[in-house]
Amino acid sequence: MKNLILALYLVCLFINVSAQDSIKKVNSPSDVSNHDSADCERSMMLPEEQASFQGGDVGKFREWVQHNVTYPVGFDKSKIKGKDILVVLFAVNCKGYVEDIKVLRGVDPVLDIEVMRCLSSSPKWEPGKQDGKKIKQFFAIPVDFQKIDVK
Repeated sequence: MKNLILALYLVCLFINVSAQDSIKKVNSPSDVSNHDSADCERSMMLPEEQASFQGGDVGKFREWVQHNVTYPVGFDKSKIKGKDILVVLFAVNCKGYVEDIKVLRGVDPVLDIEVMRCLSSSPKWEPGKQDGKKIKQFFAIPVDFQKIDVK
């Protein structure tokens, strides 16, 4: 578990540094996501004001994910071992939508896709702010398939 936390910290630190070094400007229509994050000039991991999910922090979002991820029909749950924890990276853009979802540590391709589907269906967030301006903020969370609500 300590190794997982250390790995998440290092990933977050790397993304924060690289995101602050390269502010992305949208130059073409193909650069714009489904939720149009073109207004986001800055992105980071640790802004002055953290993005919030339904009045809570990323921990509340993780609980929402754990509750809303479902095992695909016919998936053999016995394939999941106790240590199988998926780690996913995503961003909340300056309009409050989840985007740029990437599985950093997968469990099974079918479950990886399900987690990406779940994050894509997230309710809107309140974006993070830096210097009073809304920014794109990156997060990494673990998803523990041993704790998924069976539906």
